[in-house]
Amino acid sequence: MGFDHVEVLLDGPHARSRAEAWQAPLADALDDTGLGLVVHLPFALDLGSPFGPVRDGAVRECRACLNLAADLDASKAVFHPSSDAWDLGWTDAERRGFVVDGTRRVIRAARERGMAPVPENVIHGPFVAPEIDDLFEALGEDDAAEDLGTTFDTAHAVLGDPSVDLETHAAANADRIDHLHLSDTRGSGDEHLPAGMGELDFAGLFTSLDGWSGTATLEVGTRDLETIALGKRHVDRLLGREPR
Repeated sequence: MGFDHVEVLLDGPHARSRAEAWQAPLADALDDTGLGLVVHLPFALDLGSPFGPVRDGAVRECRACLNLAADLDASKAVFHPSSDAWDLGWTDAERRGFVVDGTRRVIRAARERGMAPVPENVIHGPFVAPEIDDLFEALGEDDAAEDLGTTFDTAHAVLGDPSVDLETHAAANADRIDHLHLSDTRGSGDEHLPAGMGELDFAGLFTSLDGWSGTATLEVGTRDLETIALGKRHVDRLLGREPR
């Protein structure tokens, strides 16, 4: 289908605790196909927990996942800079501080292992897409934001509170976007539909990113290869490529 990398979520079937069953087969498949690897750290880990030991544990698991990813020569590590802290019990400033602490440590750990950390815009929390400047400003206190790229998730962007226009936001932040999650939605939730099966304006997004260089994942909620191929062909057509 013409892909150049695969993104693996290190949770569920590919959780680190189950690596004995899947790590070697994945390494062999990457070698056989020549595909690159991007990893997605477990999004259930609460990097912005208000409870220090919980936050520390989330960071430790991220570090362990990054060790595994490094063994597989992953180039990038996607993660969610988010918090499950009770919004009635903790101020917005406090929640932001918790997230920044966890995020800073994951950024450092990824870089130490030769991977590019690419925090992803989330739907809820202190740092949704329109507030990405705030995250960079907070991380800039110790240079964690230096040369930092982000993951721009299209569905998260339009479902976020507040939401953003894909084309406008991407154009304004193209220099910060290093990785894309191309995920479509009909607006009712994070459906992970193949591009073209929902209501998002991917044509406008790609126009705004003309000349951009980075990686993109078709983040779809199916294992059906024909359905995945439909989304890939739609993206290829929008980019003026011959569908493969």
